[in-house]
Amino acid sequence: MDYPIRLADQLKAHLRSLRKLRGLTQAQLGQRLGIGQVRIAEIEARPGLVSVDQLVKLLSALGAGLVVRDLEGRSASPATEPALERASSAPPRASRKKAVVVAGKAPSRAQGLRIPAKKGSW
Repeated sequence: MDYPIRLADQLKAHLRSLRKLRGLTQAQLGQRLGIGQVRIAEIEARPGLVSVDQLVKLLSALGAGLVVRDLEGRSASPATEPALERASSAPPRASRKKAVVVAGKAPSRAQGLRIPAKKGSW
């Protein structure tokens, strides 16, 4: 199922819901990512301050992913289209939209996933 996100603040409820749907506490999710429960609480409270890389890692640990969809129905330029097709497992061109959405089911790669502690980039 897709969850359209137009504001970073909308991620709060979706991240929390995905975590609870997976039956994880903040501490358990933090353990999967190599960070503490307090950091997970901070991310859920203010997801707009997290980098895209960190958000993708968090979503992956939750068995979710990030999708970009073209809402205007325009396709990429012919020169970049084949590269985009090879680089992603995106849906066919006709159904691609240009908005970030959080998708519910994606292959979980949480096993080897490590997110650094808050110092530095977090």
